[in-house]
Amino acid sequence: MTEIKNDMQEKEWDKYWTKKKTTSQTIYRYIASFYRQFIIKRALNHFINLEFKKDSVLLHAGSGSGQVDSDLIKKYDITALDISKEALKLYKINTFDKAKIMQASIFTIPVKSSVFDGIYNLGVHEHFTGSENEKIFKEFSRVLNANGKIVLFWPPKFGLSVMFLNTLHFILNDILKRKIKLHPDEISLIESKRQVENVLKDAGFNVIRFYFGPRDLFTYCIIVAKKSTK
Repeated sequence: MTEIKNDMQEKEWDKYWTKKKTTSQTIYRYIASFYRQFIIKRALNHFINLEFKKDSVLLHAGSGSGQVDSDLIKKYDITALDISKEALKLYKINTFDKAKIMQASIFTIPVKSSVFDGIYNLGVHEHFTGSENEKIFKEFSRVLNANGKIVLFWPPKFGLSVMFLNTLHFILNDILKRKIKLHPDEISLIESKRQVENVLKDAGFNVIRFYFGPRDLFTYCIIVAKKSTK
């Protein structure tokens, strides 16, 4: 069953990265690309540099097209993991093939235990259920070393981008009847800090930093959690 689901997810994300774009989708992609490169990337650089030393071995788990990694690959030993081969093709182009590439599911990361100093991602966990995220975080714990940390950019229900996209989808689909889907379903948006703390605690992590503010224009909750020593 897991293999079947992984195949379905791979096809869905391959379709997302390669599908024919409508005018609305093209405009959305340009806006999203600008936002990632000039706002989100700066916030990511700040938190990764804050938490990890130079040459740390990091996993970008759910790397997508890699636009946000162009600075980090100059300082860290990064492995880009994604289930979509189409996303990884774009990642290689956007980062000039300077990172290791791994096509795999984040449920089953094909490396030995205790390999990475840190794991990070942006806009990944809202696409999975609570139980799925718990499995993912347990896998993260397995591949992290004893002092390993995760840095998650996870959108909340009250984030500006979520509210903007909900409004845009309403206009396009409910009013204009266009039947346009700009991004995959977001089924696990953050509702509170306590919610995140509980999910991560069950998977063996302690939250050490929780940020929501102007650094990324109130887009994500930025969570840093350390692997539990228990």
